[in-house]
Amino acid sequence: MPKFSVTPVDEVRLYRAPLAKVVMQVQYSRTPQLVTDSAEALIAEALARYPVRRRQITAASNLMINGQNLQLPGSLTPGVALSFSDPKGAWQVTVTETAVALETTDYSTRDDFCTRAAEIFAAVASVNLPPVVDRVGIRYIDRLAGAALDKVPSYVMPGLSALVGHVDPPLVLNHSITESLIEIDAGEGMLVRSGLLPPGGAFDPALPAVPEQSWVLDMDVFTTQAGFAFDVDELTRRLVRYAETAYAFFRFATTEAFQEAHRGEPAPLAGEAP
Repeated sequence: MPKFSVTPVDEVRLYRAPLAKVVMQVQYSRTPQLVTDSAEALIAEALARYPVRRRQITAASNLMINGQNLQLPGSLTPGVALSFSDPKGAWQVTVTETAVALETTDYSTRDDFCTRAAEIFAAVASVNLPPVVDRVGIRYIDRLAGAALDKVPSYVMPGLSALVGHVDPPLVLNHSITESLIEIDAGEGMLVRSGLLPPGGAFDPALPAVPEQSWVLDMDVFTTQAGFAFDVDELTRRLVRYAETAYAFFRFATTEAFQEAHRGEPAPLAGEAP
């Protein structure tokens, strides 16, 4: 049986990919200058492709960003979170005094996502450079539902399908979850969670619940040691490498049957005949 390694794998475009969400987050030491009115204006100018601006005032010392629970010092309550999104809401940037995040439900390619992340890092650095980075992470969350649930055992490696497809009626499998933590290198790891979720079920707030059973593959690659500089180029290189690692695992975990079922055809370009 093949074994997983972090050797980069060429991307195969899946035009019907069941990718529910991709999330990037960088946490850093407290930098309150990033959430002032003047900072918001500068970031908005730099990130013109996200023209919808909102300011969230949090009444508690805990702030949830893309499913990541951030602890804010008690003296900072209420906290401030700035968000910048595209008009459709498919892309959103969130900036707080301790983190910056990018999330999308409209992922196309690794290059596009990491280019957008680099633009965001540059925007933050141009306002005020955070002294120390505490964590960098990227998550890819895939979801299958409906008729595709019956195909999960043929779509993914046995260790990730868990009990899906292995319970005979009239028995009903409500949920079945697996979790693995892989040490990639000193100071870096990958958390993989997969399994069948009941209607309304979810791993965490990063993935909204749906009103039907679904099978989810959640791959989170991240740093496990803090204390490095907020360097735009280095952060981008690290993010690209983490994205490559997550994709390598995705290709390792899914079968050729999965690839064929989701490869599909590209949508016609505007003005072209279908």
